[in-house]
Amino acid sequence: MQNTRFIALCLGICCSLLVNVVWAKGKIATVSPISHSLSQAMVQNTPIEVAYLPPTRLPVNRLASWVRKHANDKFEYFDAFVDISAVSPALDLFPSLRVSNIRLVNIDIAQAIMPNGEKVVQANSREYFWLNSNNLLVMLGILKRDVSALWPEYREQFNQNYQTLAAGIRQVNLQLDELLIANDVAFIVPANDKLLPFSASLATDTSSEQEALALGLNYLVLASGKQKQTAAWQVDDFSRFSQKGLLTRLDSHVVELTRLLTQLK
Repeated sequence: MQNTRFIALCLGICCSLLVNVVWAKGKIATVSPISHSLSQAMVQNTPIEVAYLPPTRLPVNRLASWVRKHANDKFEYFDAFVDISAVSPALDLFPSLRVSNIRLVNIDIAQAIMPNGEKVVQANSREYFWLNSNNLLVMLGILKRDVSALWPEYREQFNQNYQTLAAGIRQVNLQLDELLIANDVAFIVPANDKLLPFSASLATDTSSEQEALALGLNYLVLASGKQKQTAAWQVDDFSRFSQKGLLTRLDSHVVELTRLLTQLK
């Protein structure tokens, strides 16, 4: 009888340890393309998993509807939810995810959840604020700090990933500025207001097409989305999910600008 109890106790301990090992890997949930891209990049070379919950076909402007429809769904266990709810409250799935894990940690990369926490700069609610490289660096810093506190055993790797990503973001911006200046591009003309944060982070001024034509100076139209404009600088606006890495997506801006400038010569 004692042997049976001892065996049962040992099995219980082993099962408990096994569960802890499984959960120790860490699981992050995301519902926006930018949250997923940043999280995936930050946890590189760690066992932490990042899940994107909405259907990957949906653009960012349809995600709020998906969140509403699935608010009462039963979700799997996650350790953290990385979101941008401070500026996009319609994308807040935290209450729904918390049902499966009362200890779920909310990481808002749009505004640090702490006294006087840093926050992204946003001119209006429609713009894609993450396209401003300064905002992207702020979001990256918030994410690094929070995941390091949540998984301190991977702090060194998170720091390395952060340094690589921050340097890559700055390098892309530098390359874009150098290309624009070298080719005497005086103005960037965003095709819509959503892209204003992107042009705002460049050394070249933002203008309307009418103003650029009136001044007789060189300009480039900035565009994004499925509708390709042959004479426009087409950028990845992170409005859709992609398996490509963060820096690969950002590097595509340099590739597209180089292609367009070569075409226009």
